[in-house]
Amino acid sequence: MRDDDLAFVERVHRDLSDVRWPEPEEIRAVAHRRRRRTVAFAAVAVIAAVTGPAYALTERTSAPPTAAVPVATQSPARAEIPLDSLLTVTEVPVKGAVQLGDAGLGEVVRLDPTLQRCGDDRGVPAVPAYSRYSRSQTLLSPTRAGRAPTRVELSQDVYRLDPLVSARLFTHLRALLDACPEWHVVENVVAAGETTPNESKHAWETAASNFAGDESILVRRVPFAPRGPASGRTLQRSSPVGMTVVVRVGDLVTVLVPDPGLGLGDADLEALGRTAARRLCPAANPTC
Repeated sequence: MRDDDLAFVERVHRDLSDVRWPEPEEIRAVAHRRRRRTVAFAAVAVIAAVTGPAYALTERTSAPPTAAVPVATQSPARAEIPLDSLLTVTEVPVKGAVQLGDAGLGEVVRLDPTLQRCGDDRGVPAVPAYSRYSRSQTLLSPTRAGRAPTRVELSQDVYRLDPLVSARLFTHLRALLDACPEWHVVENVVAAGETTPNESKHAWETAASNFAGDESILVRRVPFAPRGPASGRTLQRSSPVGMTVVVRVGDLVTVLVPDPGLGLGDADLEALGRTAARRLCPAANPTC
């Protein structure tokens, strides 16, 4: 082999050794995020032909189930998250809702992406938390006279995390809230076919804490109407105030995001968080 050919082969080998291949958890998380963006709308299209309330809570079917392999352990630690760990339709203030569900492995814990953007801007290091198991449900507005539901009334995710990960998750959330009482960002808004720079403002606060489970936080997010930085003119209406309930029981963490249109106050959401904590208790490690 010629010297220049040998040098080329060695260079390719060296470059390949520097390549970082994604971990399986990262690949699964990316695929799940892409699928989650379309699953609700695809389900709505199917439900459109149904009149009256419907119930569609199923397991993931992307791969056939495999037989569990017995493993000798010191204690019967729980692994997969049972359906009973989720809130039931009778425990949420949405009558006749369409219930959709999913279960997965290695999912990243999803909180408030805008709050994380603020944290990135303020220098708070990103701490992605990957779950061992997860289960979720989405409650859609009731069907009316054959029409498909059009609004997500409430979403709930439940994650089983390693103990260190769950503790780090709440520490990270508090760090984000401390760093982002307010956040101004200049973005572009498209109105009447024209792109106009505008200044958006967001504010977050801890509305309540330690009201349920082992740890709990009620996060209030207040978005302000975007304005043109030059004229100060309001470019569009402000989004409604959003609330997020995060509760931990043992190694289980649940995230509840109700639609602002439900009109739930702080006390209502704290009570909903306590109900969610009781649902988690039997499946948590350790149990309550």
